Amino acid sequence: MARRPARCYRFCKNKPYPKSRFCRGVPDPKIRNFDIGRRRATVDEFPVCLHCVSQELEQIASEALEAARIQANKYMAKRANKDVFHMRIRAHPFHVIRINKMLSCAGADRLQTGMRGAFGKPVGLCARVRIGQILLSLRTKEAYIPQAREALRRAKMKFSGRQIIVMSKYWGFTNILRSEYEALRDTGKL
Repeated sequence: MARRPARCYRFCKNKPYPKSRFCRGVPDPKIRNFDIGRRRATVDEFPVCLHCVSQELEQIASEALEAARIQANKYMAKRANKDVFHMRIRAHPFHVIRINKMLSCAGADRLQTGMRGAFGKPVGLCARVRIGQILLSLRTKEAYIPQAREALRRAKMKFSGRQIIVMSKYWGFTNILRSEYEALRDTGKL
């Protein structure tokens, strides 16, 4: 039986349901790698940072996060270079989604119980995101801002709901303002 479409699990209806000693037999998330590009690049190399920010309270499937990662990586590697960016997936899938399996073959009415004992079995994982939460962050050089913006635009096509792409006022992935960073570095205060 194929996986249900993600629209069935889009809204945050229930409480968070993580993997635990009560909830066992959960399949692994499809996304395994949350950092792509040149991860070991120093702070000084990539001053620009762009974020893909969620504008809705929703659940995003681990398959969608993986598809977005692949799309952004492919575009940046092709149009820029795989050594001029570092991207981080900032939403993590911990919420277990369930399915009450129904059989649709002939003679199924003898096997299934309908809505009796309807608590489903785990089928996958998704990330619960808030309004204003950062989903993807990409740091790069000044020259590659258009490519980075387009890569994030293509990645956000993989998610339902509304997302916006914003330019960070901070230097790379740090929490130091871009206007202050160079002065602090030159005076040796970093």
